[in-house]
Amino acid sequence: MCSVGIALESRAIALFLRLQSAVADAEAWGLIAEVNYMDSIVNQKISPCHVLAVPYPGRGHINPMLDLCSAVAQKSTDILVTVVLTEEWISFIGSVSKPPNVRFATIPNVLPSELVRGADPRGFWTAVSTKMEEPVERLLDQLRLPLAIVIADAFLIWAGDVAGRRNIPLASLWPMSASAFTVFYHFDLLVQNGHFPINISENGDEIVDYIPGLPPLLVRDLPKVMRKQEDAPRFLRLVPRAKFLIFSSIYELESQVINALKQQSPYSIYNIGPAASYHRLNHIYSNYLTSPHQENVDDYLQWLDCQPPRSVLYVSLGSFLSVSAAQMDEIAAGLHESGCRFLWVTRVEKTRLEKICGEKGLVVGWCDQLYVLCHPSQGGFWTHCGWNSTKEAVLAGMPLLTFPIVMDQAPNAKAIVEDWKMGWRVTREYDEDNLASSSMIAEIVQRFMDLESPERKELTRNARQLQEACEREFANGQSFHKEVEGFATSILENRL
Repeated sequence: MCSVGIALESRAIALFLRLQSAVADAEAWGLIAEVNYMDSIVNQKISPCHVLAVPYPGRGHINPMLDLCSAVAQKSTDILVTVVLTEEWISFIGSVSKPPNVRFATIPNVLPSELVRGADPRGFWTAVSTKMEEPVERLLDQLRLPLAIVIADAFLIWAGDVAGRRNIPLASLWPMSASAFTVFYHFDLLVQNGHFPINISENGDEIVDYIPGLPPLLVRDLPKVMRKQEDAPRFLRLVPRAKFLIFSSIYELESQVINALKQQSPYSIYNIGPAASYHRLNHIYSNYLTSPHQENVDDYLQWLDCQPPRSVLYVSLGSFLSVSAAQMDEIAAGLHESGCRFLWVTRVEKTRLEKICGEKGLVVGWCDQLYVLCHPSQGGFWTHCGWNSTKEAVLAGMPLLTFPIVMDQAPNAKAIVEDWKMGWRVTREYDEDNLASSSMIAEIVQRFMDLESPERKELTRNARQLQEACEREFANGQSFHKEVEGFATSILENRL
């Protein structure tokens, strides 16, 4: 079933096919959409404001970039946005629904097969850092319209050099929480207070309460990537050349941090939250779930339709990073021992895990996460606390079990459990040398899925209240629309 966010653009595809034979040279660089758009703007005698958007080639980075570009394009038809995708990702999402003034351009994959990124994330990072810049430069040479601004994922350090050499203003999209950014931004305060280098056994339980706008947290709840001294300074180089800094956050969740950064940092800061997720959630609630599913829907949706209301635990530890086989076995055994219904999405070892899990649960390789979170059979979400999954869960009002693995997931988990009070911890963090046992997992899953217990009712109440508060952000005249309009105006002011 196609959603609002991933519906096929049949008219655009038809146009693509008609133009394909006539513009083979443009096709090589994914520029077919420009031909049609260029013709229309010449006829209307307008000069479009051209924006190049370059996401890091990963799901958690591409989704917020597309959200941002769609929001800006819808705010002004004078803005044309070219989104740069690798060949792999154009095959995945090349036909998604988007405004007519947003188009895709294609560059080669940074590796012969980008599927290795899950097995070797550091190697993939290195490839993106060293092999992606040159094809983007070649693409820039092919563009027919001058650029007003480049929007680049903050993890693409070389983007500042590319924009600087061409004297183009740079906007940096930060793919994690504003709270994670402010930790890196105030890195010097960690050093001054003796909290860096981080050594969990020595200073892990000390309190960090001096970062402007950030609620107090323990040193062990700082982004896990900061524990390696060679990695932490790398993040300090992510956005120094940017003129604009864009957060893909929900203002209600991080208002104090965002306000503090706007007052103190040298960037023009805009927070443009996940509007596509919000609108799609509403579409699912109002349309899909009010009528029975047809026979041709995915098997997991048919399975969910057969489960009692709020009885299923959704389990997903992300589409990119994973835990050890031994920990996966403990999770599978724990879910089985709990006796609770569950839907588990995992990229690896699906067949083997199915045998351990038994008949109470369903193990799948992929699902439509937003649809699952909205389904009336869902009673909770066991998450790795990736920022996109966290935002989607908040907008769905779904209580959480947290199981952070890497990067910014530890502070996200801390916010879920201690600040927003809409979740419990499975573990404080994943540890290969100290696995979460099946018995412990079974016990916490049983308690979590006991919807009538006072503790669980409190989680549900807090999650619903936070959901309602966040929903107001997207109402007409509220902060989301003001931030998009402000950024769109800034882009138009840079028109060449």
